[in-house]
Amino acid sequence: MIRALILYYLNVKPTHGYEIQKYLQVSGADKWTKIQSGSIYYALAKLEKENCVEVLREEKTGARIRKIYKITELGKKELQRDIQGEMQKLIIPVGSDKFLLHNILDVLPKETLQNSLEKHLKYLKEQKAYWEKWRTAKEIETDKGLYIEKIEFDMTINSLDYQILWHQEILSNIDKYISVGTETRRVIKSVDFSDVEDDFSEASERTSALLEIQKLRNEIISNPDKAVENIDKIISKLQNK
Repeated sequence: MIRALILYYLNVKPTHGYEIQKYLQVSGADKWTKIQSGSIYYALAKLEKENCVEVLREEKTGARIRKIYKITELGKKELQRDIQGEMQKLIIPVGSDKFLLHNILDVLPKETLQNSLEKHLKYLKEQKAYWEKWRTAKEIETDKGLYIEKIEFDMTINSLDYQILWHQEILSNIDKYISVGTETRRVIKSVDFSDVEDDFSEASERTSALLEIQKLRNEIISNPDKAVENIDKIISKLQNK
């Protein structure tokens, strides 16, 4: 998104990276996007190499020299392509690297894990309060705001609600998730996953096989007494593929 933002700004007028950075801060856009100031200058340098922008002139401000960039004709075409590409992206990704964590939490001491969860939950609740306050302020500020802004605020707050629920679930059942990690370790130690074939003949077969393996894994976690039996089934299942 940073490319599109920079190209859009330069399509309006030539400027330097610092002005773009300040615009993002003043408009509050940096809160939504989490764009770092350093990434703006990195993106500008890359866009210059790609001939999407070029240096119009250099201005000296005190001891600092600022490059004033302007967009090129190629940059204008790239801007349109980038906007179309961004429009096709999911607003909230379906997957998250963090979704893997509940399977491997046994590596942390219980007290460390508990402190980490409590610390992050505090942060999430503060963020939720911040966004709720800002949403209320925007509603008071104008009688007829853009409805899309309400949707954006609601999506952000709802996302925080689910993140809070996710972390609270682990905190409330911390022993259970440490146990899940222990059983995950047990499965990894017992199974050579390099034996899994890369390809199945049909996507539906692949899905069915993975669901069966996942079912056996869940049985290992819920019923450790039958762990050896179910691990043997997983090994057999993998060898048959």
